[in-house]
Amino acid sequence: MRRLAIALALVPALAEASFTLRSEVDARRIGVEDQLQLTITVEGSGAPDEIPLPALTNLEVVGGPYQSTQVSIVNGRMSQSRSHTYALQPRAVGKAEVGVVRAGDQAAPAIAIEVVAGSARPRQPQRQDPFGMDPFGDPFEEMLGRRRSRAAAPKLLVEAVPSRTRLRVGEPLLLTYSLVTQASVADLQFKEPPQFAGFWVEDLERPQGSPSGEAATVEGESYRRFPILRKLLFPTKAGTLTLPATTFRIGLARQGFFDAGGAVERATNPVTITVDPLPDAPGFSGAVGRFRTSSSLDRDVVPLGEAVTLRFRIEGTGNLKWIDRGPEVAVAGARVFPPQAKSDLRATSEGITGSRTWESVVVPETSGALEVPPLPFSWFDTAAGKIVTVETPPLSLRVEGGTVAAGLPVPAPRPGALRSGGSLPLRADLDRHPASSLALPGRTLFALAGLALLLHAALWGAGRWRAGARRGASRAASPRSVRAALAHLERAGREPMSKEQAASLVEKALHEAFGEVPEDDESERARAVRALLEDGRLVRYAPQLGQYEDRVKDLAARAAAVVRRWA
Repeated sequence: MRRLAIALALVPALAEASFTLRSEVDARRIGVEDQLQLTITVEGSGAPDEIPLPALTNLEVVGGPYQSTQVSIVNGRMSQSRSHTYALQPRAVGKAEVGVVRAGDQAAPAIAIEVVAGSARPRQPQRQDPFGMDPFGDPFEEMLGRRRSRAAAPKLLVEAVPSRTRLRVGEPLLLTYSLVTQASVADLQFKEPPQFAGFWVEDLERPQGSPSGEAATVEGESYRRFPILRKLLFPTKAGTLTLPATTFRIGLARQGFFDAGGAVERATNPVTITVDPLPDAPGFSGAVGRFRTSSSLDRDVVPLGEAVTLRFRIEGTGNLKWIDRGPEVAVAGARVFPPQAKSDLRATSEGITGSRTWESVVVPETSGALEVPPLPFSWFDTAAGKIVTVETPPLSLRVEGGTVAAGLPVPAPRPGALRSGGSLPLRADLDRHPASSLALPGRTLFALAGLALLLHAALWGAGRWRAGARRGASRAASPRSVRAALAHLERAGREPMSKEQAASLVEKALHEAFGEVPEDDESERARAVRALLEDGRLVRYAPQLGQYEDRVKDLAARAAAVVRRWA
């Protein structure tokens, strides 16, 4: 059974500890055959949950700790105390002591005990009643000559009050549980946890201020109303939803020396809520409330090869936690990486208030002027009673330069490119000779033609051999390349360096181990390598949104696993 103390519901949290501490025993002189009761009591708020047991001399614990909480409401004011009770047994005749009790900056002094032989507690004689009456009856009855009247049943009840009984799917509903009482209450707990089927539930901060409650009138009588618990409920489906009755067990404070208090049970009434569906519209995200949107770039001018951060922000009040993604972003001439979401939210009586921001890394792939298009967002406006769609203004970005930026990999030469220093002549060299210089006899021309055919066949075979060699190299790198790649990855994951340097090192290791992976290669190995390269580029270009050490270590570890498996 979940326990709910009034102290937690009604007493505001204080910035500083404000409590007193005391320890007491039920006797200072006991027999070695007797037991001693030690009670440590904390009054006020801010005390630690656990109170350490003090040092014991010539005593040992034989029972406890037994913990109880007392919250009394008397004359509209409330006081709270928490007790820890132990049963102690003396070990031998002589001196005994309960040491100093400490909690926070508070301390209760030590207590000296005298232990004597036998038992020092007086025996309680039982009064025999020949007429079968209660032997533990009221001792004042004989003196007063009449039986005193029993106390009347306590006047108290509990309520569950909704802020409204009709609303839309996704709209917030404030549900307040309250104790309405004329009696002094010592304890309060749920008999069983309340049920909220069909609702998304958020806890609210407990109300601040005086715990004296407020005046209330029920059936013409005066009561005090104390808020116990507040819940923010968002219906998740349309229809008639019922919050079942919730039963509380309420402990009553003692009203006198011969009054042992007691406990009663009270239940709230069931609460019925009518939930209307939301209208359907293209692009509607299910957001309900009052919102505003904005978009921005962290800079307007960027060199080619560097990245900018695009931020899309939604702020306001409503079911902000239900908005799990921002709009799709596509920028012509640039690559947009998946966004990272950031939230600054808090629950209030009107709904979830704050903002959600999606930050996307945009890497231009061409120089010149680029434009981030308008970004749309739709929500159901509770004030207007309809779906509202807005778009952020377009954003301009100027990309300067046309060369590879510092730190980016230099493109490798195409595999089939011929170099001027090779064995074959350039076309310019061939054109330098006049046609007359090639005039040869017919037999010579025929021989040269045959040699040309042989040379062509040889070049074709050599090309096929080189292509096969390249394919073989992509399938299995040399042991030396694999060792070098693993060394680079170990450095990237271990040594302190910038995220840009680490990402470049990971990319270098993958190129050393696998070479150029063709885009049309759909093997598992190729897909794994391309995914790692993509993650590496995201780490390199991402703005500094925090610490990247763990992400770099994970990237280097995954790359090392791929190299060991396939290189």
